[in-house]
Amino acid sequence: MSERVLVDGVTPGPSDLEPAAPVGTEPSPGDLLRLLPTEAEQRGTRFVSAQAMQARLFSVYDAAAAAEDALALVQHQLTLTLNRSYYEASEIETMASELDALLMLDAIDLGEEDLVSEE
Repeated sequence: MSERVLVDGVTPGPSDLEPAAPVGTEPSPGDLLRLLPTEAEQRGTRFVSAQAMQARLFSVYDAAAAAEDALALVQHQLTLTLNRSYYEASEIETMASELDALLMLDAIDLGEEDLVSEE
């Protein structure tokens, strides 16, 4: 069996060979946050720096702006990064799940004009 090598010369691990999201779909903002612990592990640490978290939060800022509560979460977390040194994977997972849930709720939230009246 031949060894697979990524474009940058790195030999892929099992997770590198499988797409994180179905082909043709973009990862959710939460998925982008969830990548941080994996990236940290590849660098040999289990901690994600506050600077890396801040950069990733800025990268999902526009997507979070689609929902008021999601935007508030990202803004709050950005503020918290100013007083932190690092994040652990469990914190990031919780935040990512909350962000995705808020965006999903906003996407399915029906406005009054979408509701059927009984008149």
